[in-house]
Amino acid sequence: MPTVISRDEALARIRAEGGSPPCLMCAVRDRAVGPTYAVYDDADILVLLPRYVRRWGHIVVMPNAHVTTYTGLDHALWARINRDALHAAKMLERVCSPLRIYVTSTGSSAGELTQTSMHLHVHVIPLYDNHDRPADVFSWQGGVTVAEHAEWEALRTHYAREWAHGYDSGAPAGSYAASASAMIDSARGVG
Repeated sequence: MPTVISRDEALARIRAEGGSPPCLMCAVRDRAVGPTYAVYDDADILVLLPRYVRRWGHIVVMPNAHVTTYTGLDHALWARINRDALHAAKMLERVCSPLRIYVTSTGSSAGELTQTSMHLHVHVIPLYDNHDRPADVFSWQGGVTVAEHAEWEALRTHYAREWAHGYDSGAPAGSYAASASAMIDSARGVG
């Protein structure tokens, strides 16, 4: 089952996996910093499960092109990123039944750090605790959720299957594999 490790341990693992690449998100896209669990990937967009998260089931939507400013982003690509973030949020509501979902666009103004990147990306984060606040979800001070390869792969496979259903799949909530259900239920108590 997913477990929580300390912020320091997570940062050490990340450094060991890929050092300090010039762009963390480009390194993730290029599969240069450990496994990438892609839910969806095409020429323009990568939708993935980040491996170090505060909430299990968290999804990131990012352009494959290296974009670090909104002025460097054309309208069509920004619309596509947002459409896919909305699709991810709807999918999470359908399969995970969270209390709510945070959707936020981030990119560090501080440059490339071990846990952040200037490369534009959108987080889609399911919340299961009605006491969750942004400071709880975006800070690693309370620990970082990690999982084994088989757990990430099970969640990625499940999400990829659900992603393919489209916006109006008609699938009832809870219609996913028992193993993914058990991991999501277990992780609701994590963090």
